[in-house]
Amino acid sequence: MRQVVVIGGGHAGIEAAHVAARMGMATTLLTMNLDQIGQMSCNPSIGGVGKGHMVRELDALGGAMGRLIDATGIHFRILNESRGVAVRGPRAQADKVKYRIAARNLLEHTPNLHLRQGTAAGLLWREGTRGLRGVELLDGSVIPCEAVVVTSGTFLNGRILIGDKRLEAGRAGEPASTHLAEQLRSLGLRHRRLKTGTSPRLARASIDFDRLTVQPGDAPPRPFSFFSPGIPQPQVPCHIVHTTAETEAIVRENLPKSSLYGGHIEGVGPRYCPSIEDKFVKFPDKGRHQIFVEPESLETEEIYLAGLSTSMPPDVQVRMVRSLPGFEAAEILRPGYAIEYDSFDPLQLRRDLSVDGLEGVWFAGQINGTTGYEEAAGLGLLAGINAVRGLRELEPIVLGRDQAYLGVMVDDLVTKGTDEPYRMLTARAEHRLGLACDLADGRLLAVAREVAALTPDELLRVEARVVRRERLKAQCDAAWVTQTSPFGPIAAEAGVRLEAGMSLADLFRRQHIGAAEADACLALLEGAGPDPSGWNPTLERDLLLFDLRYAPYRDREARLLEGHRAWDHVRIPSDLRVEHLQGISKEVMEKLVLHRPETLGQASRIPGITPAAVTLLHLLLHRSRSI
Repeated sequence: MRQVVVIGGGHAGIEAAHVAARMGMATTLLTMNLDQIGQMSCNPSIGGVGKGHMVRELDALGGAMGRLIDATGIHFRILNESRGVAVRGPRAQADKVKYRIAARNLLEHTPNLHLRQGTAAGLLWREGTRGLRGVELLDGSVIPCEAVVVTSGTFLNGRILIGDKRLEAGRAGEPASTHLAEQLRSLGLRHRRLKTGTSPRLARASIDFDRLTVQPGDAPPRPFSFFSPGIPQPQVPCHIVHTTAETEAIVRENLPKSSLYGGHIEGVGPRYCPSIEDKFVKFPDKGRHQIFVEPESLETEEIYLAGLSTSMPPDVQVRMVRSLPGFEAAEILRPGYAIEYDSFDPLQLRRDLSVDGLEGVWFAGQINGTTGYEEAAGLGLLAGINAVRGLRELEPIVLGRDQAYLGVMVDDLVTKGTDEPYRMLTARAEHRLGLACDLADGRLLAVAREVAALTPDELLRVEARVVRRERLKAQCDAAWVTQTSPFGPIAAEAGVRLEAGMSLADLFRRQHIGAAEADACLALLEGAGPDPSGWNPTLERDLLLFDLRYAPYRDREARLLEGHRAWDHVRIPSDLRVEHLQGISKEVMEKLVLHRPETLGQASRIPGITPAAVTLLHLLLHRSRSI
């Protein structure tokens, strides 16, 4: 029987193993420590702007992260809510203890999925790197498989740094993975060292919360998953504090003691999640920096300081923390630290996340150069899907940039590469008007059917919502608004003149019409039928107004996209010798050899390759086929 093995029990590994098993494939999840499946080594939160979009997309395709955070979240907020449907993103604080337990419980009760504790020592092929036959463990045993998804997180040659101290570790308290890392290096894969970090954890009782700014969650909290019945955990507030002049003085005085500024770190850190040292050095004009004070669990008394990531020695960390208002007597339970690890150039990946030249191998998560739980989970889901489809000799699932933020991320990585830890931002998506996270269920419905990781009941629920939305929009197109119609007084009250009348859809396109007026009009519609399961009238009204008001912009964008899609359907043969093509400049040739685009569309998105070069390449491809 064919089998997929997933190496690593972090967020990428959870998604890869879970989706492969739900697709009916025999799957084994191999992890160093079964008790650490789903561990949140850094900030115990899920989502945010851009990141929350991806969580909802993977949920629409059968992923686990949305369901897990709904079951264990203790603080939910919608970010950017006032800025519009397209860019607002859900975020939730997890109870990290319950999240880890829920993740393991989910996997243990997933049919076709087996858990195995052990450390991968290497991959085994029948001949060279062809014909994958299994994963060898440090104890000498072998797990046979025909496909493997490597989701190693920060464990490949991982090294923790605190001040001038170095510790070989994948994360605090767990060993690094060196054998697999050395094998991958020896196979000639281009690798680099990346770095990330964590903040200190404090004892709750040592903090004076009365001096902090309270940040309440949304009431009621809105679930991440399209399939969650509700939020079962008690909800708690978070808090905000700001650094002081004393904090900055302590940091600047001790910069040489930092692992980062003391020259002990060789890895590149994340631009959009800098350490507190970086914040003061790189933003000298900013007088203070915001720190989020977040509970780690309802089961423990630990508090996480988001925004205070540091690699300072423990005694300096104590001074830094106690310089914050309300933290004068703060007790650090676990100091923050930096960690650097091996990642491999994602330009060596195909669009399905398989590794070029290593048959049967897919990479997902931080091994690809990303940072963050959500990015890892998204890559894990797609790698797991495509590992199964690869074994079944089916075409891979490759999401377009106009289909999903997941598609943007994969295309960015495998087309452009990254020289620093990659984090998803809404600004990376040029088609974000069509990528609202609340519409991910309908937008990815066709893909979800093809993947077949959702249950029949879950598919029916999504289909019912899509049908209800289409019916509601059709009703708005058909309903006529005049001065004497039931809608007339509502329009007049909003300041809309109705001499000739208009459709209800046209009325809704007017900015005069707010939420209250729209609700009053929708209440007058007849024949809508019962609302399907999971139907949220307030949310659906917002989605309807968004759809109607931004339709002209999306239509214009769709026309532009047609030309781009044409290039994406022109495949570049994998055996094409670019250096033999006449007329291609040396610069373009070097970029094509390095990036190895699979289609003309992918080639067109490589930085430095002009439209003229793509047109010439298209012509040369046509000529080479006719020879």
